[in-house]
Amino acid sequence: MAEAPYAIYRHAKLKSMGLIHASAQHMTRQRDTPNADPARRDQNMVLIGGDDPAADVAALVPALDARGEDGRRLRRSNSVLAIEVLLTASPEWWAAADADAQQAWLDRSTEWLVSEYGRENIAHLRLHGDERTPHLTGFIVPLDPEGGGLNARRWIGGAHRCAQQQTDYAAVVEPLGLRRGVEGSTAEHERVKRHYGQIAAPVTELKIERPPRLIIDPEGWATEQAASVAQQAAPALARAQTAESDRTARKSAVAQATKERGRRERAEASLERQKAVTDRMRALPLPDVLDALGFQQDKAEPDRWRAEGFNVTIGTGQKAGKWWDHAAQTGRGGAIDLTAHALGCDFKGALAWLSDRFGPGPTAADLTARMRAEAVAQVKAAIAEREPFTPPAPTTEHWPEVRRHLTADRALPAPYIDRLHELGDCYADARRNAVFLCRDEAGRVVGAEMKGTVKRSDGSRFSGMAPGSAKDAGGFRLGALAKAATVYLVESAIDAISLARLRAAAGEKGFAIISTAGTTPQPRRWFAGIAETVRRVCAFDNDRAGDKAAEGLLRHRFERLRPRGKDWNDDLRAATKGQSEGGAANPAPTTEVLKAAWAALGGRAATPEAPDDGSVPDDTELGL
Repeated sequence: MAEAPYAIYRHAKLKSMGLIHASAQHMTRQRDTPNADPARRDQNMVLIGGDDPAADVAALVPALDARGEDGRRLRRSNSVLAIEVLLTASPEWWAAADADAQQAWLDRSTEWLVSEYGRENIAHLRLHGDERTPHLTGFIVPLDPEGGGLNARRWIGGAHRCAQQQTDYAAVVEPLGLRRGVEGSTAEHERVKRHYGQIAAPVTELKIERPPRLIIDPEGWATEQAASVAQQAAPALARAQTAESDRTARKSAVAQATKERGRRERAEASLERQKAVTDRMRALPLPDVLDALGFQQDKAEPDRWRAEGFNVTIGTGQKAGKWWDHAAQTGRGGAIDLTAHALGCDFKGALAWLSDRFGPGPTAADLTARMRAEAVAQVKAAIAEREPFTPPAPTTEHWPEVRRHLTADRALPAPYIDRLHELGDCYADARRNAVFLCRDEAGRVVGAEMKGTVKRSDGSRFSGMAPGSAKDAGGFRLGALAKAATVYLVESAIDAISLARLRAAAGEKGFAIISTAGTTPQPRRWFAGIAETVRRVCAFDNDRAGDKAAEGLLRHRFERLRPRGKDWNDDLRAATKGQSEGGAANPAPTTEVLKAAWAALGGRAATPEAPDDGSVPDDTELGL
């Protein structure tokens, strides 16, 4: 009794769109299929999907950067993009099955595939009826129903899962006279693309009759036996021919896939090179491009460029890289779009024109340096065009009150304050604020620090800069930078005077102190001209803000010096507490006290002996 024919189910993993396109070309007969009969092409039909199987897959595959609700990536670089499936039966079953049986096989196979993978995951499914052994073939996109990402292991993970699928499928079509193959067989499965299965059934043993002793017609008997042998061998021969055709098709498919992979890799490399050129051309400075295009820059409005029929404005600041043509009432961004607009050409034409004039350079470094230089020039121009600073008006009415606060409450030496007042660098305004003028390196007044002397309702005093102050242009200074052996940066004018008194009392000479009015980043030009031998000290307040600001100055050879208290005025007041000169309102510390305080703060030894009268150093020393 002959064995029942086999139910055949196979699958293969496809990890690239290149492989999917190659397989799709086989499905749609765009690639030569030797074992397919062109005359039976009308027997092929699409059951799920459209005319392009690869496009059906691409529509379901998540993008590379797509993420689920939990933030996880829906697709990895090595994810299986599609599972290629094949369902069929042994050739002998198709040879014997009538139309009803064949339709039942198609219905049962399709229903099982939908129940196994889900209709939503089947990107494409079609019937091939133009081959000797009809079969179903299609693409499954392995989307995980729980996370929405690609997860082939969820559907076909492990040998056990594959074996179970073959068992389940065989059970579905068993009523049609099909059976499962030998479970656990060591026979090598052929790939899906080759037919993909067990078409090489065992060759039936040929039966040849023994010749009779008396042959009346030997030639006729031999012809009969030859025809019988041919009839018996025909199925095996047909299977052998199909297998050979499949082997040829497989070799052709491998060669085509290899060729396609090489073409794709070359295309990707070319695309990357093209993208790099495009990005470089798009980032070209617009003034350079406009100049190359023959536009003329408006002298009154440097951001406006004109040519016949064009009136273009280029953006600055946050709108840098943008342009607008007032004549055409249109605009976009980037050098490529500007060139296409000016020349009336398409994207490729504009890119070619720019590459011809600006490629293969400038390099990214060149462009960056150029844009940085332009930014610096714009800043300098803005500073130069800035209206001169007008300091708050002084008033003599409130000066005694302000002076008392500075000398008594702040413990600042009266000779220092009086000398600064004589020079006009320290005075009182109408609101009883102490005003300290800020100067640039050329000595021009560019701003003013203001310290309130009257307590507000919450107990605090006003502290800030006068309106219009150019904080980045200079600061309150004591001493001359050109003659200084040591330069100190502090956070306020009061700290500068306090530190100057402590330093002078310790016998230090040849110093300069700059108040930065806070801890904002300091302009390098303040100390760019200082000789390499000059000691640079960041003496900001003893707090987190002071330490953080000091970190930014370490690259400019600054060392860190912290006051013992919060700031230098705290240290000065601590050193002068409880001391007085004959009951004077401004107690002055003794030399020994100040020397000890300075030494404790890390200062240099006092040489020569400092005066004990609290007098201000001469104008040469202090640069007053």
